Order: sequence, then structure tokens, then C-alpha cells
Amino acid sequence: MGLIETDETNLYTFEPFAAHEFYTEVNRALVKQTLAHLKPAADNATLTIVDMACGTGAVTRLIAEELVRQGRTDNIKLVGVDPSAEALRRAEKGMEESGLPITATFLQGEAEDLPKIVQNVDAAFFCNAIHLVPDKLAAFQQVSSILAPGGIFGCNSAFYEGTYVPGTERFYRLWTRRAVGWLKKEHPEAHLSREAKAMAMQWLTKDQYIQDLQQSGFEKVETQQTDAIISLDGWRDLGQYWLFIEGALPGIPLALGAQALDVAVYQAGEEMGLKEVPRTWLQMVAIKN
Repeated sequence: MGLIETDETNLYTFEPFAAHEFYTEVNRALVKQTLAHLKPAADNATLTIVDMACGTGAVTRLIAEELVRQGRTDNIKLVGVDPSAEALRRAEKGMEESGLPITATFLQGEAEDLPKIVQNVDAAFFCNAIHLVPDKLAAFQQVSSILAPGGIFGCNSAFYEGTYVPGTERFYRLWTRRAVGWLKKEHPEAHLSREAKAMAMQWLTKDQYIQDLQQSGFEKVETQQTDAIISLDGWRDLGQYWLFIEGALPGIPLALGAQALDVAVYQAGEEMGLKEVPRTWLQMVAIKN
């Protein structure tokens, strides 16, 4: 993915957004839907599950919780992989503090390192990050290559064609417009870059995702579209995430972009009389041939 981690990006993380209850619920539903396809455990066979782009381990912990709920705590190999060393440190700490009877191994790596890290995987997850990958078909083929036959893949995104609940588009436009207005007034020296086309803006439709998965060797693809109600505070937290800032306000220094989006989200909410704005998540579960 080539997302460069710096001391500055470590200040503007996805973690505050991921801490909201709606985010946990959306991902818990995907984890349940995915792991419902697991076959009964064979005697002493190791069950290998990988959480790609695991970040600070929010989904890794949900996977462990669901395995405990299913009564599977023995012979589990749970692996979280992420390019960010800082995120992995937090993931390890969070897993230890959870007190769950399943241990997870967290490894630093990009998606293309996966075949060197794990093979013959029973289930793989890639949550809330597929929209950041420029070549989605190649990413799905990569996942398919590490899964055992009949392996299960759970994936979701709230950045796709269909994510905007009808009638909410105006909120996003107004939020950006107010942020740009704040920058012009408070920091006229900061200019938006016309060249920087954010990766996060390359959105696919649900059908394009299904097609890419089928082309990558997944015969059965289940999709669900789930609405999450997100408060203005939740949107504010997303607006503090460096990749979102770069997408919304390309070329603006992160500190200024974060400030602008913080002020503007409440202005937009007030102008539209909104305290929350719903968003549709695309949940996908695919089974390898």
C-alpha cells in the first residue's frame, strides 16, 4: 500500500474513530458472519486466522471474542499484520489487557508480505482498509493465495459507491466547504493541492467488489449493507485521521487540516440541524473454491 508512517501521522490515527460503539458493532457483525462458516474443529488441528491491516487490534480482539463464544480456544493461531510498528505496539497491549484466553501474534508487514508470513489460512480479515488499496483485484488474489481451499475471507468498507445514505451527501460537501473556508480565513498561506488525488477516493460499487472476488477464486460471495449511525463527535474523530485529512484537504499540513475539519464538522451539523449522520457499510464474506 505504500502508506508512509511518520512521527506526525502517529499523532493523527484511526484509533479514536475505531473506539466508537457503532464501529465495534459493524465489525463484530462481520466477524460473526465470517466465522459462522468455520467447520467444526477437527481433533488437534490448528485453526489459523489472520487479521490484515490489523491496526491497533480492534478487530483482532473481536475475532478472539467470537472464537471464545464458539468455544474454540485450543490450537488457535491468530495473527495480526500491519505496516505500522506503533499500531502493533498498541495492538499487543490491548490484547494483553483484554484478558482473553487466546493469544495473538502481531507482525509488521505489508499485504504483499503475507505469503511469507502465513499459508493455508482458515480465515482472513481485511477490515475498513480495502478502499485504500489501488489494485483491489490484486489484493483479493493475494488473500486467495494464502487461504486453504474452503478458506473464508471477511472484508468491509464504508468508502464505496453506495456508502452515502440518500440525503446525506450535502453534509459531506458542506463539511469540506466549511473547512476550506476556515483555512482561507485563519491560514490564508495554506493552499489545497490540485494534483493530489487521494487513494481513498477510488471507490467501487458492490457489484464490482463481487466481480473482483469471484475473479480471484472466491465462488461464494455474501454481501450485506449495514447502516451505522455516527454522531458528529464520531465524524470529528474521523476528521483527525491523517489519511482522511489528506483525502478531504489534499496538500494541507495535517495539523491545520485536523483543526479545520474539527471546527467545520460542528458548523455543518448546526447549519443542517443534525446531531448524527448515518453511513452504509458494505460487509463481504467470500469463500475460496
